[in-house]
Amino acid sequence: MTAGRTSSRDRAVPRLDGITSLALLGGCFLLGTLAGFAFSCLGGGSEPLREYLLRYLRQAGEGAAFAPSLFSVIWEVFRWFLLVFLLGFTALGAVGIPAVLAARAFVLSYAAATFARLFGLSGMAASFAAFGVTALLTVPALFAAAHNGFRCALSRLAHDPPPVSPLAERLALLAPCVGLLALAAALQWTVMPALMTAVCARLFS
Repeated sequence: MTAGRTSSRDRAVPRLDGITSLALLGGCFLLGTLAGFAFSCLGGGSEPLREYLLRYLRQAGEGAAFAPSLFSVIWEVFRWFLLVFLLGFTALGAVGIPAVLAARAFVLSYAAATFARLFGLSGMAASFAAFGVTALLTVPALFAAAHNGFRCALSRLAHDPPPVSPLAERLALLAPCVGLLALAAALQWTVMPALMTAVCARLFS
C-alpha cells in the first residue's frame, strides 16, 4: 500500500528537461513583470508619491541622497540569489523558486513602470541609473541559480537523484554567478551613486 502511494505520487511529479524548466521559469518571470506593470498602471492618487520621489530625485541630483553601506548593498544584491540557492536543497523549491522569480520580476517591473508613469522618459532614465544597470547582472545570475535549484527541487520531490547533488558541484556550477553578483555589488556601491547623481542633476534640478 505504501509503495503504491509512493509510486503514484512520484508519477505525478513532472520530469522536465533543461529547456522546459527554463521556459517555465521564464514564464513565471514574465507573469511577474506583467503584474508589476499592471499594478503600477492601476495605481491611483499618485500625486503625493510623485512629490515624494521628485524631492528625493532632486536631493540625489544635489549629491545629498542617502549613500548605502557596503553591507546593505551586498544584502540587496545577493538576497534573491541566496534564497533560490537555498530553496534548491528542498522539495519546497519546486514551488518556491518560481514564486521568487515572479516576485523579483514584479518588484523590478513595478518600480520601473512607476518611475516611467510619473516622470516619463526622465523617470525611465532615473530608474535605469538606480537599479537597471545592476539588474542586467543580477537577473541572469538569478536565473542560473533558479534553473539549477528548480531542477534539483523537482528531483527531490520525485525522490530521484538530483541532477547536481553534491554541494561542491553546485557551488562550482554557480561560481560564475557569484562573480557577476560581486561585480554588481561593486558597481552599486561605487559607480551607481555617482551615475544617479549625474542623471538626477541633469533631469530633475
